[in-house]
Amino acid sequence: MSIIRISFILVLFLATCASAGVVLEIETQDHRLNESGTVLAVVDGKNLKMIITSGGDQDKNEMIFRGETREMVVVDHDDKSFMVIDEAMIDSIGVKLSGYEAKMREALKDVPPEQRAMVEQMMKGRMPPQATAPARPKIEFRNTGERDTQNGYPSDKYEATIDGRKTQELWVTDWDNVDGGGDAAEAFQAMADFFKQMRDSMPRFGVDEDADDNPFEHMREMGGFPVLTYDYASDGSIASESSLRSSTQRAVAAAEFEPPSAYKRREMMPR
Repeated sequence: MSIIRISFILVLFLATCASAGVVLEIETQDHRLNESGTVLAVVDGKNLKMIITSGGDQDKNEMIFRGETREMVVVDHDDKSFMVIDEAMIDSIGVKLSGYEAKMREALKDVPPEQRAMVEQMMKGRMPPQATAPARPKIEFRNTGERDTQNGYPSDKYEATIDGRKTQELWVTDWDNVDGGGDAAEAFQAMADFFKQMRDSMPRFGVDEDADDNPFEHMREMGGFPVLTYDYASDGSIASESSLRSSTQRAVAAAEFEPPSAYKRREMMPR
């Protein structure tokens, strides 16, 4: 077979296995731990993979969101395993947690108040945390009207507050200013919707009571991508920050949104 024919077949094969995607590189800095890291976001259509590295290469996390099937794949490289969270699992967990609460109420209904309080206190650390989750703080989010150039991008300044205290500052640029941003917008927004569904069904999922635990939730109202974000601690100091360093369009293979073939699947909760 001629070299030209082999090359032609190879080009056709690559065309069917890869499509134009976007890779965003974000630099992170945790001032509390004095650690730096990176987030690589690989986007193709409604699929989004995030590779999060902190403290050098010692701590690496990988998360894959498949927008078409609305499922999240969490990859554990240390354990060589992965976990799939889909809408059916979210609904199932919500039902199980409601069952825990119902059983607890039924078991304690005839118990004297003093003993009931003692049992509830003893069980507090043993019950699934979602079953006793407190109300989430209300986060106010607004455009300050201030504009500036951050990391080379024209940006609008947004602020998030809880009970009047500033928790986040975000400098947001239009999607069109980010290379491939128009293609990435749909994937980020779809993942934000999925996180919200998961959070509503599992109230303790990813909770940080001092911050917004769904950083992508406000992307629709922002209409762009945060190229610079500051997270503030309760004392007003900057706890962490993240900066968009690059955005590159390249071919993305479908296999990039699959866990390694040698990894074993494990369940989030026993059936």
